[in-house]
Amino acid sequence: MRDLRVRLARFASLAGLMAGALLALQGCSSVPATPPPAMPAPPPPAAAPAPPLAVERAWLQSWFDGTPVAIEQVADGDVSVAVPREFCFDAGRSKVKPPLAAVLDKVAQSLRRSGARLPLVAAPGDTPVASPLALQRATQVRKHLLARGVPAARLGTPVATTAAAVQVRMELAPH
Repeated sequence: MRDLRVRLARFASLAGLMAGALLALQGCSSVPATPPPAMPAPPPPAAAPAPPLAVERAWLQSWFDGTPVAIEQVADGDVSVAVPREFCFDAGRSKVKPPLAAVLDKVAQSLRRSGARLPLVAAPGDTPVASPLALQRATQVRKHLLARGVPAARLGTPVATTAAAVQVRMELAPH
């Protein structure tokens, strides 16, 4: 038993010496200085944001590129969309055909995203003169947009046109 006590005393003494040595070493050690974090590079100057309707024109154009649908930004910044008559209605009818419906669905989505309005909603008749059929067609175009969630306050009065295409003109709503 005495032998065990001597061994424990030596172990305790050795453990104390080691702890003291570790504390001494720790006090002597120095932490290398870390360089200050690099300053992030300044962001590049922000490009002027594109006018909202330019963004919408590009978005619509991406959907209908390579089709007969004409999407143009006009001089005053408004966006004009024209769909040739043969893709819009059957002869003598005012029911919207699927190709025109696809265009109007994207126009409605664009109007909801941008807050723009359509002051011009025009459709042609079957002849180059304005007719009651043309007005019925323009009314159907407007109804289609209303059914797609475009508020009536953002849609102009339907009009007959002598052009050979359904035409809508998108402009920013006045604030």
